[in-house]
Amino acid sequence: MSRICIDCDRVILGEAVVVAEGHSMSGARPDQYAHALGDQACQPPAHSRGGGLRRAMAEEAALHR
Repeated sequence: MSRICIDCDRVILGEAVVVAEGHSMSGARPDQYAHALGDQACQPPAHSRGGGLRRAMAEEAALHR
């Protein structure tokens, strides 16, 4: 199963950050992933302000597990 970035809707080939765990109502994305901070492959639309914030919060949470 491919991991799809919730910010740019592209397949994540390298490191991924789990932004939310669980299942969506449709089952389309069992987990929600984002590209790691600084990954040049992530090209979210210009109107997406929350993308970087979501990844930063997920990475911070991962450090404290």
